[in-house]
Formats: sequence, C-alpha cells, structure tokens
Amino acid sequence: MSRNVLYATLYPGVEKYFPDWLDSTLSQDMSDFDIWFGLDNVSADIVPEAVRRRFGVEFVGAGKDATPIGLRNHAMEWMSGAYDAIVFADSDDILEPTRISSSLLGLENADIHGCALGLINGHGNDLQTYFGLTEGEDPGEVLPRYNFLGLSNTAWRAGALRDCLPARPECVAMDWFLATTGWCQGLRISFDRKIGMRYRQHGANIACVVPPFTSGQILKATDIVCGHYRLLMENGIPMPERKRKMLEDAASRAGIFKTTIGSSLRQLEAYVNALNQRPAHRLWWLTVAHPDLEDIWNC
Repeated sequence: MSRNVLYATLYPGVEKYFPDWLDSTLSQDMSDFDIWFGLDNVSADIVPEAVRRRFGVEFVGAGKDATPIGLRNHAMEWMSGAYDAIVFADSDDILEPTRISSSLLGLENADIHGCALGLINGHGNDLQTYFGLTEGEDPGEVLPRYNFLGLSNTAWRAGALRDCLPARPECVAMDWFLATTGWCQGLRISFDRKIGMRYRQHGANIACVVPPFTSGQILKATDIVCGHYRLLMENGIPMPERKRKMLEDAASRAGIFKTTIGSSLRQLEAYVNALNQRPAHRLWWLTVAHPDLEDIWNC
C-alpha cells in the first residue's frame, strides 16, 4: 500500500466525463499512490480493469441509509487512518500532469494545500479563466468569506483531515466546512497559484461560477452559505476570538443579503442582472453578497 491516496466520488451522470479524469490520472508524472472511489449510486464497473491493475484501487459504498455527505465522511475517516496524505480530485474534472506530485510537495510545509483551477466547459474546452487566489491574497483572510479549497483541488495531511471530521450530515458545502474547521483550529494552509486542475462547468455544479446566473441559483446559494455559517457556529469549534469575529461578520453580511433579496423581488432581479454583467468568478460563493454590488443589497 502506498503512503498516499487519490480520492474521487463517482455519481450518476459522471460517466461521460470520467474517461477524461482517468486519462489525466494515468498521465501523472508519478504513480506511487492508491486510488479510492466513493460510490454514490454508481457501480464499480465504471472503473476499467487496466486502472485496477496499475493502482491499488478501493471502493467505498454508500450504506443503505447513507447520504452523499455520509458516504464522503465514511471514506475520509477510513482513508485518514490508512494513509499519510489524501489528494482530492472531482471525477468530472481533469488533472494536470503534475497535480499529485505538486500537491504532495505542498504538504511538506502545510496541513491543507490547494491549487488553482482553470475553467473548462462541458466538452472540455478551455474557457481561459483562472480560478483561485490571486498573488498576495492571504488564505486565512479569504476563507471565512469565500471558498477556494474544494474537493477537486486540495490535498490534506491525513491527521489534519481526521481532526476536522466528520462534517455535519446536513452540510452541503462540505469542502468549505472542513477547510474552515481546519482554519479555526490553526491548520497551516498553502495555495499554489499555478493551475493544477481543469474545473468543468456544467449543469450539475453545486456552486456555479460562470454567468449567466438565475434568481433561483442565487436564492439556493444564499441558503447554502447561511447554512454553512450556522453549522460552524453550532459545532462549537474552539477558535481565537479574532477568527470568531471574522466568521460572525461574514455570517452577518450573508444574513443581510438573504433578508434583502428574500423580501424584494425588485432588488433580487437588480442584483442578478448586475451579477451577470461581471466575468466568471474565481472563488466559490462569491455570488452571495458580492462586495462590489453592495449598493444593491445592503442599502
């Protein structure tokens, strides 16, 4: 068994994208890692025999009453007890050839390491759009408000991940919840601004980043963001007062935004129209309470 593992969840609808993921995994500049797949209502038959022969492959099935979050919690808890490092890569995305080796290098001086993503469309065509932190941005200053550490562009030290588990069952933004939990606890976070993943944009994305956005998408995203803060506060995570204040301020902004767009269709429509005039986003959940549009939602 390798000391490192690559993890992806397989789900209904990923079949048409998964071959690209496999090809990019087989093209990595290193092969000293195992692969674990979470099976979310998908058969293990989707993984070719050639991949099983080349890597140590394990499958984690959903139990009878398991939710998507429960499946991921189970897989992460199991992996974090068996490996030193866990690299995450969504099964509908594409890994750059050095993704795994550079992630493991990043973990030499961090507990959580993320990389930038380049956006592609459903057909895999490059949208020429960068996603992630810009030069000079401090991960610890951005994470309380927006997310840049997904389950497609991060790697974790196993012990650090274990200390942040489990995510709450009702959590939707599991990646953000775990990363923020780690930030609260003082984990070291690093970010490589070189693109290491190609992030596919299609109708099943939970956190949309490419306009045009709809009113329904913004309302749903707002519920997820407000729920994220509520779960963090309810979890009672020990943290320095400064960090607690940062989260409380971010939660307050999201709450004000939710109240505004929930009580005024006119302001919701004005906000969505203005949002759709802007370029694709480089952070998850920037659609909610966008700071450059505060004159619309916080007046």
